[in-house]
Amino acid sequence: MKKYFIQIFGCQMNISDSERIALFLEQQGYEPIKKTDLSAETLAKADLIVTVACSVRQSAIDRIFGMQPKIHKLKILNPKLKIVLTGCILKSDKLKFEKIFDEVSTIQNFFRSTLFHDRKKKYIKNYLELQPKYSDPANKETNKKSALIPIMTGCNNFCTYCAVPHTRGREISRPAKNIIREIKSLIEKGYKEIVLLGQNVNSYKSKSITFPILLKMIIDIPGNFTIKFLTSHPKDFSNKLIDVIAKSPKISKEIHLPVQSGDNEILRKMNRNYTREHYLKLINKIKAKIPEAKFTTDIIVGFPGETKKQFENTIKLFKKVNFNLAYINKYSTRPGTVAAKFKDNISWNEKVRRWNVLNKIANTSKTKNKIIVILGPTASGKSDLAVKIAQKFNGEIISADSRQVYKGMDIGTGKITQKEMQNTPHYMIDIVNPKKQFSVGEYKRKAEKIIQQIIKNKKTPIICGGTGFYIQALTNNIPIPKVKPDWKLRNKLEKKTNKELFIQLKKLDPERAKNIDAKNKRRLIRAIEIVLKTGKPVPNYFAQNRFALNKNVLYLGIKKSIPELKKLIYKRLIKRINIGMIEEIKKLHNQGVSWKRLDDFGLEYRYVARYLQEILTKEQMIEQLKRQIINFAKRQMTWFNKYPGNKIHWINTLAEANKLIKQFLNN
Repeated sequence: MKKYFIQIFGCQMNISDSERIALFLEQQGYEPIKKTDLSAETLAKADLIVTVACSVRQSAIDRIFGMQPKIHKLKILNPKLKIVLTGCILKSDKLKFEKIFDEVSTIQNFFRSTLFHDRKKKYIKNYLELQPKYSDPANKETNKKSALIPIMTGCNNFCTYCAVPHTRGREISRPAKNIIREIKSLIEKGYKEIVLLGQNVNSYKSKSITFPILLKMIIDIPGNFTIKFLTSHPKDFSNKLIDVIAKSPKISKEIHLPVQSGDNEILRKMNRNYTREHYLKLINKIKAKIPEAKFTTDIIVGFPGETKKQFENTIKLFKKVNFNLAYINKYSTRPGTVAAKFKDNISWNEKVRRWNVLNKIANTSKTKNKIIVILGPTASGKSDLAVKIAQKFNGEIISADSRQVYKGMDIGTGKITQKEMQNTPHYMIDIVNPKKQFSVGEYKRKAEKIIQQIIKNKKTPIICGGTGFYIQALTNNIPIPKVKPDWKLRNKLEKKTNKELFIQLKKLDPERAKNIDAKNKRRLIRAIEIVLKTGKPVPNYFAQNRFALNKNVLYLGIKKSIPELKKLIYKRLIKRINIGMIEEIKKLHNQGVSWKRLDDFGLEYRYVARYLQEILTKEQMIEQLKRQIINFAKRQMTWFNKYPGNKIHWINTLAEANKLIKQFLNN
């Protein structure tokens, strides 16, 4: 049987589209490749790879262009492989993409392609009427069986910055009876959360049925379920819609209402068709009818011509509404839009500054959102302490370990076992295939969502780990530099030795060189790339926020002397070897994780890999590991010692921790 794989960029609508693509392909005789192994060798066994694109932001487009080396490799491994790009695609990008992909088409035209469609079969007239299997229904935030239901596609608003009308076309609403039939089927199958999708859901209209009427029809479906909807437009948020939301317990009271700017002139230039006064009046109207309403929003900073005074108006509105969550984006030009003709006169650094200002307000406005951090060097007993604290103070744990995010790396990373968790929820563990790269930016985005959900559930988030940069990025609002991959530069740097790269980094950024693993080529190359692209050393790039500790975070450090650490490290290392660490790393390699990749993971994975390659004897491996783990522990303490003054409370006992936490939570 022919095999397929789908890669998704972008929003929930693209996820929903991918589910329908999957159903369609399986109707054509394809079967999916299991997502447990996504190495180039495995993907090359596919007959078809479909990438669902997003054109809303330039960063998403850059990621697609960044796939070129991978596509080239796949084509070498399997010349017959067909790789198709669909989704939201701008005409200006299409010609460039056609040089990379075998076929490039809009989502509407995808279902008519003869690359994988029998000419004798009838074309799909409206792909939205394909009801997918919803093979991955679990909402990771709610743990409910959740389904994404598109009720319309396209947009008629033509906001000057937005590419959607140029990629998805004008609004087309699905017939209400088809939507109801699909939802009824899902409710019968046990789905508990229905998420209605559209570029502008509240402008839905099919014949005489408007969005409020559609909601009433869905509410009347028998069953225990909740309804959410994304995304609504302020100008179309009617009194009837407010009344329907207020009266029904089935409809979520979390309302996503993008404002984009708090300045009237900028809103006019954006073609948003409302004013800040209208928006604030709408917010107050919703609050009056729905006192428990929580608001989320979208904000664009650095729109062409946005003055500092106009940005201040956005800050004022931001503070006034006190959004529960805000998706803050730095403006990037989208070809074909009206705003593309405007002079983009706001520097990238200024956009970053404005983003930081709003993000800081968002993170500090909710003074009751308190977070506990358990940190310390490797082998100090962080995981055990975190579990005890979580059980006493109604907490849930987010791992801050840069290696424990990877699946199958259990013994070598000292990953906490299910038994040791003692039924305490743990997050950010086992989420990434070790063949994939995972950045601090990705960690920050995922972990922040988890923390928000923990707080929403009235529990205490407890961050536990020894990766200092992860902790800093998450708790102190460190801006992560979004430097686009420069493949030409990377290929050039790849030819250098680790020693040559380290010397180059030391010249460019001495501070970063002090804390980097000089044997990790990938990290060395990335650090050099950031410096060369930003023109600034990495620490200076973060200077305005680095170590500016959040007052709503309690930092507890486990105190251990170097002699104590040595004993603990040596004992733990021998235990790991005895319970199968070597076998674990051998298994990873057999599953397709390269020796180079294992070397990049450092410490246990580096030196065991060298032993397995017969570069080291077992005795040499153990001795080198002892030394390197101690050095790593020292580097961790160097990082933590950079925290100012007494911000980290170094503790020796559980009783000390409990006392400090009580004071912190009651303050």
